[in-house]
Amino acid sequence: MKEFVYIMPEILIAVTLAFVIASEIAHEGEQFRLITAISLLGLGSAFFYTLYSYRLGPTPVFDGGLCLDGFSLFFKLIFIILAALSISAVGQTKEINAGRRTEYVALVLASSLAMCLVASAADVILAYLSLLFLNVVSYFLAAFGRRSILSTEAAVKYLAFGAVAGALLLYAIAILFAHTQSLNIYGMHKALLVRPLPPQVMLVVFSFIFLSMSFQIGAFPMYLIFPDIMEGAPTPTAAFLSVGARAAGFALAIRFLTVVFTQPGLAEGRWEVLGGIDWTQIFSVVSGLTMMVGSLLAMKQESAKRLVGYLVVAETGFMMMGLLVLDQVGIAALLYNLVIQLFTLTGIFYVLAYLFDEIRSDRIHDLRGMLSRDVFECVCLIGFLFCLVGSPPFPGFIGKFTLIGSVIGSGRYPLALVSVFAMVLSSVAVARLSYHLVGDYKKPSRPVVPRLARRVYLGVLVVPMTLAGIFAGLVLKGAGESLGFIFW
Repeated sequence: MKEFVYIMPEILIAVTLAFVIASEIAHEGEQFRLITAISLLGLGSAFFYTLYSYRLGPTPVFDGGLCLDGFSLFFKLIFIILAALSISAVGQTKEINAGRRTEYVALVLASSLAMCLVASAADVILAYLSLLFLNVVSYFLAAFGRRSILSTEAAVKYLAFGAVAGALLLYAIAILFAHTQSLNIYGMHKALLVRPLPPQVMLVVFSFIFLSMSFQIGAFPMYLIFPDIMEGAPTPTAAFLSVGARAAGFALAIRFLTVVFTQPGLAEGRWEVLGGIDWTQIFSVVSGLTMMVGSLLAMKQESAKRLVGYLVVAETGFMMMGLLVLDQVGIAALLYNLVIQLFTLTGIFYVLAYLFDEIRSDRIHDLRGMLSRDVFECVCLIGFLFCLVGSPPFPGFIGKFTLIGSVIGSGRYPLALVSVFAMVLSSVAVARLSYHLVGDYKKPSRPVVPRLARRVYLGVLVVPMTLAGIFAGLVLKGAGESLGFIFW
C-alpha cells in the first residue's frame, strides 16, 4: 500500500475523473459550473501533492515499472497545469457545445492521467499502453467537432498514423526484449552494456523508435498530419494537444533514448552514445529538416490555426537540438522551452478561439483590423506568437539562445546556422499574421464589451510566462536538476 502514496497525483486525477462521470450520470441537467469546480479541485489537489512529492526523493515503484523522480514530477506539473487551463477555457468558447462540455472535460482528465503515466513509465509495456491510452483519447478530442468535416478528417488521420507509430514502437520493444530479456529500460541498459546489439539491428531498432516518437512530437517525416490536426480539431483541443501530446512524446523520448541508447560520459552531466550507431547524427539532420519545413510552410498558410501548427512543427525541430547534444544544459533548455510553450500555445489558441467565435473564420485575411476591435486580446496574441518563435525580448528567446548555444558547444555549427535561419523565417510568418491583425485599421463594427473573465485568463498566462523569463536561471537550474533520473 505504501507504493500508492508515490502515485497519488495519478490517483487524484483518476478519482476526479470518476466524480465527473458519476456527476453527469447521476444528475440530470448537471450544471457545467459544478463540473468545472470538481475538476479544478481535483487537479489542484494533484498539483500540490506533486509539489510535496519532491520531498520523497527518486524512487522506483511497482518493481521498477514506474519512476518517481524529478523528471516525472516536472512533467506532471506541466500536464496538471495544462489540464486546468484547458478546462477553465472550454466554458468560454462556442466551439464546444454546452451540452457536451462534461464529456470534453472527462476526456481532458483522461488524457492528463495518461500523460502522467507516460512521463513516469520505466517499463516499456506500461509506456506503450500509456501512450496508446493517450492517443486513443486524443482521437476523440480531435473529432469532438463532429459537425466539422475537417475535424473528422483530423481524427481519421490521427488514428491511421497513430496505429502505424504504435506498431513500430511495439516491434522495436520486441527486438530489444528478445536481445536483453528485460522489459525495464534500466535492465535493457545493463544488458546492452554487457552485450551490445549488432550495428544493423541497432539501426533498425532506433529507426522504428524514432519514427514512432516523431509522430508523437510532430517531427519530420511524421509531421504531415500535425497541421491538419491543428486546423481541423476544435481550437481548445488544438491547444491541449499541441502542448500535452508533444510534451508526453518528449518525456518518453528523453527517458527512453538517454537510458537505453546512452551511457555516462567522462564529464559530469554529459552522456555518450551506446552502441555502434551514432543516432545523434540522425537527430541532427531531422532537427534541421523539421525546423526548415515548419518555418517555410508556415509562411504560406492562409489559415491562422494551420500557420500556428507549422510553427509548432518548427519548434519541435528546435527542441530536438536539446536532446541530440547529450548534455544536461541542452535537455534543460528543452524542458524550459516546454514551459514557455505551455503558456504561449495555450494563449495563442485561446485568443484564436475567441476570434473564431466572433467572425466564424480563422483565415488570415478575415482577421484584418481585429486589433481595432479587440485591442487587449490581439496584443496578447501577437506577444504570444513572437515569444513562441523566440524573438527578443520575450522569454522564448532565452530558450532558443540556450538551445543554439548548446549546439554550438557540441561543434554542430551547420545546425546552429540552420536554426538561426529558421528563427528568421518563423518570425516573418508571425509578422505576416500580426500585420493583418494590426494593419488595415477599420472602425469597430459594433461596440466592444470587455469581458473580465477573458482578460483575467490571459493575465494568468502572461504573468507566469513573464516570470519564467525573469527567473530563467532558476527554471533552467530546476529543469537540469530533474535529470538525475538517468542512473540511480
